[in-house]
Amino acid sequence: MNKEVVNKHVAILMATYNGECYISEQIESILNQTYYNWTLYVKDDLSTDSTLTIVRKYAAIDDRIVLLDSKDKCGAKENFISMLEAIDADYYMFSDQDDVWLPYKVEMSISALLRLEAKYSNLPLIVHTDLKVVDESLNTICPSLWQMFRIEPSLLNTFDRLGGHCLVTGCTMAFNRKAKSVCLPMSDAAIMHDVWMALKVYKEKGHIEYIKEPTILYRQHGHNTLGAKDFRHNYVLNKFKRLRGVIKENITFYRMLNALSYGSPLKFMYYKLWYYLSYNCKK
Repeated sequence: MNKEVVNKHVAILMATYNGECYISEQIESILNQTYYNWTLYVKDDLSTDSTLTIVRKYAAIDDRIVLLDSKDKCGAKENFISMLEAIDADYYMFSDQDDVWLPYKVEMSISALLRLEAKYSNLPLIVHTDLKVVDESLNTICPSLWQMFRIEPSLLNTFDRLGGHCLVTGCTMAFNRKAKSVCLPMSDAAIMHDVWMALKVYKEKGHIEYIKEPTILYRQHGHNTLGAKDFRHNYVLNKFKRLRGVIKENITFYRMLNALSYGSPLKFMYYKLWYYLSYNCKK
């Protein structure tokens, strides 16, 4: 492993809530990373199961695992934001409590960030990857979340374009201090921390790099806070079937864009249509 890579400290931020079923497997997958210079910070959202007991067990045997104090219930977004605000590191990654990280995830992401920093000096930078979607037992549902979500990263390479379609999944992100600094404070209008950060980095003339290879087994189960909807088939029909929900989601998304001075609702709708047509032409 490159010495320059090893010397960079990575803060892995994990927000937890009633995760006893899968959190051991997730922590084990982080312990098994080929990259060692990390600290896993865990902040719990007042779990009522054995999540805290499990985390304390791991923290007792590896001092790279740190359980942070948590007195108030605040939800996943605020949990992640509060950790990001409080913790200093060279680079940052977010972790869900119920996935499995493939062994090379951290090393691959940090190596990519170093290459970007050599090319884009002093800019906010994000690296993200595809994910393999799996069921509770880690059987493959779809080899690519990007396929399920109809994501083509090469089309979503500007602030305006990113307004038309979501791009980055938080649990695949790695980013530098500059990205952290331009993204804080986060607006109350932010839907989630990852979407806000991707938009903000592009708005501040930063760069987002994508890695096509999945680095996570993205587990889908009955208790997911945020799950994966399959948009591969009958995309338009499915949108019409849940039209009320789609309208509500778009209003909420535009409210976030408006907090970033994105522009008019017509611009928002234009880039949504542009992405839909461009994606289908490309495929």
